[in-house]
Amino acid sequence: MVPRITVILTHQICMGTLVAQQNRINIGKETEVTQIDRTDAQILAELQSDARQTNRALAAGVGLAPSTTLDRVRSLEERGVITGYHATTDLKALGRPIQAMVAIRLHPKTAAIVDRVVEQLWSLPETLSVFMLSGIDDILTHLSVQDTDALRHLVLDRISSIDGVVDERTSLVFEHRRRTVVEPLET
Repeated sequence: MVPRITVILTHQICMGTLVAQQNRINIGKETEVTQIDRTDAQILAELQSDARQTNRALAAGVGLAPSTTLDRVRSLEERGVITGYHATTDLKALGRPIQAMVAIRLHPKTAAIVDRVVEQLWSLPETLSVFMLSGIDDILTHLSVQDTDALRHLVLDRISSIDGVVDERTSLVFEHRRRTVVEPLET
C-alpha cells in the first residue's frame, strides 16, 4: 500500500480556499526560521502544486526514495513549515461571485477592541480573511457575497455597527491573483 499525503477538509472558506482550520499568521511575532534545503524546497513546490499526489508520485517528482520523501514531509510538518493541505474552491460556484476589501478604522485602539472586532469580522460567513494593519487603517477584511445588495447590507448594517468601528472604506475586487507555489527567499 502506497502512503498518501493526508488532505484535511473542513467548512471554513478563506481566500477562496477550503482550509483545515482557522489559520492565524502572526507577522512580526518571533518565530523560528527553519532551514530549507533545495530538496525541501522541491518537495514544498510539488505539494503546493498538487497536495493530493501519492507519496510515491511525490518521491518520483523530487528524485528521492518514497521512504526518504515521507520522512522529509513529516519533518516539514513537525517543524511547522507545512501547516495544512487545502482544496481550492471557486467562489462563483459557491454563489459568492462578488469580492470586496473593506478597510476599517477603529477608536479607541485598545487591544481588547481590536481583538473583539477581529473576532466579530472573522465570525461573519462572508469573511474570507482578516488582516490587522499598521498605518491609517487598522483592519482589512476580504469578503465574498452573492451580489452588491448583500455587500451593501453587510457593510452598512453589520460591519459599521460593530462597537469600535468608526470608519470603513469598501473596494470591489475586479481580479485576485494568488501564488499557489511559494518558494523560500534566498538569505
